[in-house]
This record gives sequence, structure tokens and C-alpha cells, in this order.
Amino acid sequence: MSVIKLVLVLVLGLSVAACSGNGPTAGITSPSPVIVAPAPGPAVTMKGTVYDTAFHELPGARIEIVNGPSAGLTTMSDAKGQWGFPGAFDDTSQFRATKDGYEPATLPLGPYCAACNPNRWVNFVMKALARPVNVAGSYSMTIKAASTCSNLPEAVRARTYGVTLPSLDNGSPNSAANAYFTVSPTGANFVPDWNRFEGGVSGNYLGFWFEILVEEVAPGNYLIFGMSAGGALDTDHPETIEIQGDGGISYCTVDATSGVLDDCFRGRATVATCESPHQTLVLTPR
Repeated sequence: MSVIKLVLVLVLGLSVAACSGNGPTAGITSPSPVIVAPAPGPAVTMKGTVYDTAFHELPGARIEIVNGPSAGLTTMSDAKGQWGFPGAFDDTSQFRATKDGYEPATLPLGPYCAACNPNRWVNFVMKALARPVNVAGSYSMTIKAASTCSNLPEAVRARTYGVTLPSLDNGSPNSAANAYFTVSPTGANFVPDWNRFEGGVSGNYLGFWFEILVEEVAPGNYLIFGMSAGGALDTDHPETIEIQGDGGISYCTVDATSGVLDDCFRGRATVATCESPHQTLVLTPR
């Protein structure tokens, strides 16, 4: 695997990642906007995404420009939660996203990003109005590599850690407590700063985002997760939660005496990586 591909797999985590924003939002092709008012000024392009709080893309959200030079333009997010506008934009531009079953959200145009294409983005996260599924509790979490990941050592194809998930329901029948939360797994030697991942609930859907989670399995031997996982639950506090994972699991070996973890990203180590949409995450109450 080339150094460039390894960095994309391990640092970006998933096959998609936002130029700016908090959720998985790259590889974007914008739907054609529905223009309801002419856009003054020189034409430029901006793009955006819409996700829920469980890292799900949201199609069919209505996006309207409510302030700025192109106020009045509208469009809809596509099947991947992606959208965009041509027009004139500046720092006064504001965008509003609405969709049945979700709280409306308003955001300004994101800051200029020299490395992004286009350079300005707006990434919405919308909260569902449905009561969030109750998954609060302590679990044993097993991450299983797909059956096709034969290039990974047998000993790391299934790893079990301890995790605790919080309660998100504040008791209100109209609660929109669907939200993100941070999970800090236990029971293994995780690398500082790369020892946590994000979780989220949106209605009955539970999702996880492993931007990068690193376990030092043995001196100089690192197991690196860069993936997402999620699934719908049909009950509160299920006996076992099993959800599909999509992304990369890598096993990196560096010189135990002189090597460092950064070598895994710089082509100075032996790395085996398995990318698959069939990784599995199992949570068992304990």
C-alpha cells in the first residue's frame, strides 16, 4: 500500500470525510439547485452536506439561503445528503435546512478552506424529533474484521473492549435529545489522544464514528481502526447489539526499539490494511 493511500485510510478513517465539519462528508457531487431568485454578483460555487446525529446522510432536506447576496435560492439534498449552490456568497450568507421529523438548523457559510474543492462549505447536523433509543449502560464491545481480512493476523481479527454509553433522553415526550457522545474504551493499551471514538443516536438508529482509534497490541505493534458502524434498533436496552461496520482496520509493525507510531503513516513500517463494508461491531451488556 502506498504512503498516500495509507494516510487516507488511517487519518480520514472512512472512505468519506468532510473538508470542514464534524461528520463524514466527502466525495461530493452536488444536485442541481432549484433557483427561486436570481443570484447577484459573480457566480461561484459552494457545497454542503446534511447528516443526522448518528452519522447518517439525510436525503430530501430543503436548503434555503436566508441571508447574503444570494438570499432566496433553494435546493434539496440528494440521496447522499449532499447539496450545493452556484451564486454570490460572502460572510453574511446564512443557510437553513428543514426536513420533516427533524429540528430546523441554520448555519453561516463555513470559513475559506484553501485545500477544499470548492473552498466554502456548510455541513448540517440535524436532530431528530423522535425519542432516542435508550442504549445507556456498560457493554463489552467486540470489533470483528470481515471474513475477507485474511491479511490481518488471526489474533487481531476480533478485539474486545469495555465501553459505557450514556442516556440521551431527558424525559420530555417532545425531547430532541438525539445527540453525539464520546466513547472511551477500556481493557487495552490505547495510544494517548487516539484512545476514543464518537457515538451518536438519532431516533432508533445507533451509530459510531472511528476517525482513528489505536491499540498498541504489543511493543511496536499497532492495531488501527478507521471506520463507521451503525444500525437501527427495535427496542430499548437490547440483549445484544450487532451492527455493520464500513472502513479500514490496519495492523502496523514498527521497530520495537527505535520505531514510533508515526512510522505507520510515513512508509517506514510494515502495514497490513483491510478495507471492507462488512466489518462487525457487537455490544453485549455486562
